[in-house]
Amino acid sequence: MTTAPDDPVSILVVDDTLTNIKLLLDLLGREGYRVLVARNGESGLEQARYARPTVILLDVMMPGMDGLETCRRLKADPTLKDVPIIFMTALGDLEDKVKGFSAGGADYIVKPFQNEEVLARVRTHVQLRQLQIDAVEAKLRLEKRVAERTQELKSALEEVERLKTRLEQENTYLQQEISEHTHHHEIIGNSPALCAVLANVDMVADAGTSVLIHGETGTGKELIARALHERGRRRARPMVKLNCSAISAGLVESELFGHVKGAFTGASDRRVGRFELANGGTIFLDEVSELPLDTQTKLLRVLQEGEFEPVGSSKTVKVDVRVIAATNRDLQKDIAAGRFRADLFYRLNVFPINVPALRDRREDIPVLAQHFLERFARKFGKALERIDPESLRRLQEYSWPGNIRDLQNTIERAAILSSGDSLQVSWALEASSTGAGAVSAPPASNGDSHAPKSELEPGNSDPSSLAEMERQHILAILKKTRGVIEGPAGAARLLNLKPSTTRFKIKKLGIKRQQFEN
Repeated sequence: MTTAPDDPVSILVVDDTLTNIKLLLDLLGREGYRVLVARNGESGLEQARYARPTVILLDVMMPGMDGLETCRRLKADPTLKDVPIIFMTALGDLEDKVKGFSAGGADYIVKPFQNEEVLARVRTHVQLRQLQIDAVEAKLRLEKRVAERTQELKSALEEVERLKTRLEQENTYLQQEISEHTHHHEIIGNSPALCAVLANVDMVADAGTSVLIHGETGTGKELIARALHERGRRRARPMVKLNCSAISAGLVESELFGHVKGAFTGASDRRVGRFELANGGTIFLDEVSELPLDTQTKLLRVLQEGEFEPVGSSKTVKVDVRVIAATNRDLQKDIAAGRFRADLFYRLNVFPINVPALRDRREDIPVLAQHFLERFARKFGKALERIDPESLRRLQEYSWPGNIRDLQNTIERAAILSSGDSLQVSWALEASSTGAGAVSAPPASNGDSHAPKSELEPGNSDPSSLAEMERQHILAILKKTRGVIEGPAGAARLLNLKPSTTRFKIKKLGIKRQQFEN
């Protein structure tokens, strides 16, 4: 018998006969077993529950609770039911042997004891019990490993699914960005005010520092944000933007941080938030002052610790994102009014950049106006090449409350209304300053009776509104393409619009198929 000296196998002997106890103590002790003794059934149960022996030797005939009842109670205990019980019975007690097996006994030893028989049976059941314990432990280890591997596989599959979802949504987002911003990334001008801004952009672009861009509506804050991203070391990754004023308070947190399936009513799938899409790149938060206070708290945590939990999830997502924010409001006043967190302001305002209003960089108006003229001449298929000198003077004198966006809209209106190769803005500028909903048609061209009519002036049409001008222009393009909307020679390509947007405008402007197919 080989047993570990620091962990000997224990044998519980339950017998009321002292002679038998002494004999078994001596015999089993010499074999290296640790022998425990109980003089009756009740004591045997107590000892077994305390010591958890490897094997139990149990006398059948005992006063009080006999061996059969003791065996039944041992087997009823979940912690002891697997311990083998060897009954000790007289040579001729066949009935006791049968009853012992029925009660749950594993074997029996005949009295008077034969030493070799006792040792052989004990060794056998010790070995069987040890094999049973080893098998149970091996099963538990296997089950644990299977569970671990299953969890590892589940986690791996979840990560693959997460990355797949992220890539799909990132691809969709980037396609939208490309569609929306083609030819709109230029920073035009060389005035001292603009050059000072661009010098600041160059200084901080590579630093990775949070930047807060201040400026009136329409000054081009997003263009400055893009310049910061594209001139910095994160330019290989996307710049993801969110206009905080365009998202309802109930959805802005989901837009920023994403949500899990079932996080709220309507959350039928997992959504990757803008911060996760921007991981490794830049996030641009336009109109950051519009964020709800509870979302400001979560944004502050991202800035401080680089982590967040998606809506409805307890799993922390770590990100490495540069934050650029923009506002047209005085955030110090918002802080005083309790609408904006002071600690978030200081985290965002590490490097402030102030974008000048257009009235403070009037030197840039001619080049900006010419830039917009060329864009809209291509869009509307016009022969426009230059700006009328008087029109240019008026553009430079105007105050431009809507800044560059206001100038762009004015040039677009003028491009729609102008004929020939020279842009005239008097009527378009008047509409800009009054905010009128209708724009009068321009006067006839001075001294140029042969100037070509634009596509917006079919026949003797005299459009009375900007919407009508747009309607006539789209109708002329549809006639040119014979109603074809998609493809290289389709109306959508000529209009520089998406096919879905072109169809929407056709429906909105009430253009009927028979009008352009005849």
